Amino acid sequence: MIAPKFIVEDVSVRSIAEIKQAYETTELRSKLKRWHSDVDNAFYGWNRAWLDPEFRAWDISEYLAYIRVPVAILQGADDQYGTIRQIEIAQQECYCPVDVTIIPRAGHSPHREAPEVTLHAISEFAERILVTHEGSKGRAP
Repeated sequence: MIAPKFIVEDVSVRSIAEIKQAYETTELRSKLKRWHSDVDNAFYGWNRAWLDPEFRAWDISEYLAYIRVPVAILQGADDQYGTIRQIEIAQQECYCPVDVTIIPRAGHSPHREAPEVTLHAISEFAERILVTHEGSKGRAP
């Protein structure tokens, strides 16, 4: 999981309100257009949901208990949309191992802001889970 969110935090709502202002007053819309065919629908669908006062009650943390495989969580140390509390929730609720990597000098998109560190963390996790713990006994190379 990269920068997962399980609950709504005050910092999330503040940052999402700020990004709406940026979307409407800067080049952000045109930058996002390269990733979305209907950029306004994609942006406002996400933005309006998170800024809806009733969304403050959104909480999917109870579903974490159903995960039965090891989990890797990568979080930018400077994630503007959530705090380390999101990781603490996963560690408390999951019955499986939770491997955490905090990526320095990265925000909500460590895969873009620190791609080498992100890839290394994912590779290390996969190696540890798929090769070291599982092994390749009886499997084709």
